[in-house]
Amino acid sequence: MTSKAPLDVPLQPLKKRPLAVATFFLLAILVLWATGKILAPYITPILLALIIVTFTFPLYRRLRRRLKGRHHLAAALMLLGVTLTIILPAFILMMLLIQQATAVFELIQKTDFQAIMTRLRIDERIEVLERYVPGFDASAIQPGQLAAHAVQAIPGIVASHGAAALAGFANILLGFLMMLLAAYYFYTEGEKLVHELVYLSPLPDEYDEEIIQRFRGVVDATFRGQILTALAQGAATGIGLAISGVPAPVLWGAAAALFSLVPMVGAAAIWVPATIYLFIAASFGNAGYGYAIFLLLWGVLVVSLVDNLIRPWAMRAGTNMDAIVLLFSILGGISAFGFVGILLGPLVFALLVTVAHIYKNFFRVTLVNQNEDLVPAVEVVDSAVPE
Repeated sequence: MTSKAPLDVPLQPLKKRPLAVATFFLLAILVLWATGKILAPYITPILLALIIVTFTFPLYRRLRRRLKGRHHLAAALMLLGVTLTIILPAFILMMLLIQQATAVFELIQKTDFQAIMTRLRIDERIEVLERYVPGFDASAIQPGQLAAHAVQAIPGIVASHGAAALAGFANILLGFLMMLLAAYYFYTEGEKLVHELVYLSPLPDEYDEEIIQRFRGVVDATFRGQILTALAQGAATGIGLAISGVPAPVLWGAAAALFSLVPMVGAAAIWVPATIYLFIAASFGNAGYGYAIFLLLWGVLVVSLVDNLIRPWAMRAGTNMDAIVLLFSILGGISAFGFVGILLGPLVFALLVTVAHIYKNFFRVTLVNQNEDLVPAVEVVDSAVPE
């Protein structure tokens, strides 16, 4: 004699059993909390995978159709394309960064800081502070020796942080692998997952569809903003380098476009070392300080502001938000959530607008209709009361 599995037994409704309902919701809250606790360390790779899959899902759907429904093969090919698209620029960025850092370090090591300080009359300028700062002794400060000691300490600093850098690289590699696994799941099971979420949602289907479309619009706008901002910052950096006389401005402008995609780095990884190079070259008399000062001002006033101007303009069409609100949502999102805040900030604001729209068109209308239904009953009661 066989018995049915517990999940095969018909479930009894819980509507008329308050204790069972309370127990179920308590269990659901505990399970959701535990699930969030488990997934919290991997929330960034999961969100990045969700963003990539949302943006590229139409391409995956066409590829799956051409492969006659073999969704696993289509997902594997999409992941291969994503890997090449991400790994190749990342490898180029790393090589350029190492090359540039090595060249700058060699230049700094060959620099005679004492001669530079003498030519710039730093000692005389520091002595002026004795007139305004009580107890200040300018003779105790030797800028040339301080700079030389700082340069000599660089190898030790790099060596002491080598293990941390290696661990950070391992974490980045692990996060990338986790992102690929999550993306594979979203490619193959994403449609079923969306269908289940819509089925479980207590909202009407049209409101669920509005939320989904809002999410897709924000993702598309975020990608569009990232690409256009990177191109604009790369072009602005290349123009500034060309005017300043830096060699290979087109190459370094393209590198600045790639670096602008990296959070907390940006195009400054290109124009800041170039500005330092121009200042050092000017100190040896190889060029004037005008180009160095120009590039510094160009980087601060033009290249850095491109991000705050182009990105909101490029994302405005997909989010239907005012440019100022969008700018605050991006900056606040980055401050609150890190790199993924570029997406989460505008997404939260877009969902806020959606929630307000749902409240206005559903809950508010329902309350108004209920109040209108009460008016005839109140009139009947008032007419029945004798004066």
